[in-house]
Amino acid sequence: MSALPPARPASEVTAQPVAWLWPGRLALGKLALLDGDPQIGKSLVTLDLCARLSSGRPWPDGTAPPGPQSAIINAEDREDDTICPRLWALGADLGRVFFLPRDAALGGVDFSLPAHTEALDRALAQTGARLVVIDPITVFLAAGVNTHSDGGVRRALAPLAALAREYGCTPLLVRHLNKDGRHQALYRGLGSIGLVGSCRSAWLVAADPRAKGRRVLAQEKNNLGPPQPSLAFEVADAGGEVPAVHWLGTTEWTADALLAAAADRPPQPGPIEFAKEFLAEVLKDGPLTSREIWEKAEPLGHSQRTLDRARAPLKIRTRRVHHDGQKVSYWLLPHQELPGEVLSDPVNEIDESLRRMAELFPPSTPLDNL
Repeated sequence: MSALPPARPASEVTAQPVAWLWPGRLALGKLALLDGDPQIGKSLVTLDLCARLSSGRPWPDGTAPPGPQSAIINAEDREDDTICPRLWALGADLGRVFFLPRDAALGGVDFSLPAHTEALDRALAQTGARLVVIDPITVFLAAGVNTHSDGGVRRALAPLAALAREYGCTPLLVRHLNKDGRHQALYRGLGSIGLVGSCRSAWLVAADPRAKGRRVLAQEKNNLGPPQPSLAFEVADAGGEVPAVHWLGTTEWTADALLAAAADRPPQPGPIEFAKEFLAEVLKDGPLTSREIWEKAEPLGHSQRTLDRARAPLKIRTRRVHHDGQKVSYWLLPHQELPGEVLSDPVNEIDESLRRMAELFPPSTPLDNL
């Protein structure tokens, strides 16, 4: 066993100021974290930062970048049909944004933590990148990493932290929120608290509860600088269905306040609620056949499963009868009955041969068997 070096006194350490990529927010040589729910704009924010860095434009709060500088993106999204079109729409210098090589045999990126960092090491040496986006971090942790273990997560991130120090870059790790109802942003990310503990700054992207369509980038923690104001933004259409970020300046929302407000909001109606409204509306004037209902439901995007699940809360009944020589399935609200002429030839009175013939042929619509 090699001998350990002697303890080092503080008097031998030369004090250095913190070097910033984004002043006050993203420090060079340190890990940073970006949390948020799916489809809230986290990935788009990271691409906007890469675009600004690569083109030398100011950061969203107006501070000057150290650019133009290179960036590396290691993400789940496809580079050709998603990432590059968005970077272009955001004004990136595409010659300064790089992707890690992909292992075609594995169908993914040849990079995982803690062991396989060679691809990132080579890319940093090649490009001199100052920003490294890993989106989402949980996908690029090795299968053996226990994401709920503080020590396990810290050990997995240690090689990445070492690369950040060696090359003076900022790895920005993207993470989803969990379903915990607590309002403290520091405890709402997936996995162990060790992940946010390993990062020197952490940020949240969340919806503005008082402005539809507006999102907020808010500070969760910042170990190296003073508290930074939250920034509001909107996702705008850059043309051709490519989204872009439009920054709107500062806002008073904090990360904890955003999560608390989100918890207090009533849940947004989902597919079943819309299906319930649809069924109540179409059946209000009387029973309809499954074919009539399906012809109205399919163009609106309602699925068979959703309509079936929406029946129970409305106590919708089904009656199968023979009418005009055909088997017909009617849907009825609790207070409704079939007209007398429809009931003149109920299914349970047809002879056995007709019943067997009916079973040989599948229903005409997905709702007939419900």
